[in-house]
Amino acid sequence: MNTPEPNGLWTRGDLEAAIERGELADWKATRYRTFHGTMTDDEAPYPCYFAVEAEEEGLFRYVFPGDPDDPDARSRLARALEAYLDGYESIGEFSSLVVLFEPADDQPPETYKRQFWDVLEYLGEHDPEPWPETVPTDPDHPKWRYCFAGEALFLVARAPFYEARRSRHTSHGLEITIQPAGVFEGLSGMSDEGQRARSTIRNRLSEYDDVPRHPDSGDYSDPRRREWKQYMLPETNEESVARCPLSERSR
Repeated sequence: MNTPEPNGLWTRGDLEAAIERGELADWKATRYRTFHGTMTDDEAPYPCYFAVEAEEEGLFRYVFPGDPDDPDARSRLARALEAYLDGYESIGEFSSLVVLFEPADDQPPETYKRQFWDVLEYLGEHDPEPWPETVPTDPDHPKWRYCFAGEALFLVARAPFYEARRSRHTSHGLEITIQPAGVFEGLSGMSDEGQRARSTIRNRLSEYDDVPRHPDSGDYSDPRRREWKQYMLPETNEESVARCPLSERSR
């Protein structure tokens, strides 16, 4: 029987084998199949080709914590994230952790947004390591990043309420992709390779989404941008989040 590692992490190979043998819960199989289909759709190529490559090469790790409002599910996520960060560098370039929560029926956008920030709040309260000295603690600082287990991270939230912003849409519940900041080394906006990557992704994004790139999107450390605003983007470009929802103890 194919099962996740004791910390709840799944590889692509183990997931696909478990689905084929009927060993995976229906909601988990649906969530993974939907994610895989989005990343590998040749007719509508996903804008972030790094994510496409990671899925195709088996570089993602996956966790199915459960209901995002369940404290036990948040605890499972904390353990899985700590384990993932302890060994992600051995997986391969552009590895990320894909968090697929249990679906819920007909939730309004504000519920998904609250759940996302509540999960980050919980992780901050149960962080096993102190905040890295190299990362500012104030989210209003242009070089602030969310951190856990001593690692700076970039997060991308996707949810069913997104329509025009198709790159952030998923049909079956809250999803969070957690990317260690280290995977972006050499791809800063100041490097030639980084500029080429951004140009390619933005061109693909303009074809994929039915709304222009959000004004809050931008490069890390750009003094005009705040990275946390990009984690769960608004559906329209007329909206923005004025204040970081995380409390002081999560920083």
